[in-house]
Amino acid sequence: MKLRIRHNSIRLRLTQTEVAQLRDAGAVEEYIEFSQGHRLTYRITAQGQALTCEYQDGNIVLAVPKPMVDAWANSSQVGMESDGPLRLAIEKDFQCLDPAHPEENVDTFPNPKAC
Repeated sequence: MKLRIRHNSIRLRLTQTEVAQLRDAGAVEEYIEFSQGHRLTYRITAQGQALTCEYQDGNIVLAVPKPMVDAWANSSQVGMESDGPLRLAIEKDFQCLDPAHPEENVDTFPNPKAC
């Protein structure tokens, strides 16, 4: 899962395996280890009534209604987003058309712009 934070927005991009895990298991999680005992965890859960985000004690948790996750995971829909004071976006991670490193395209979705 890729995390992008810019200004007042959070965007997460998920691989095919992560999309399936969110749909089937109800959650997907990653973390950044800064040093021993200091990490930033980011998690998406399939629950709630709206796309929301909370932050507490080094944990970013986005909640997405399960029906919204199912519709997204089982379609060609690219992403889900919420506008508000904090803009949230969860997207399928597409293959890079010109990757700097081959591992960038591991388990990604086929790019619709590929020839």
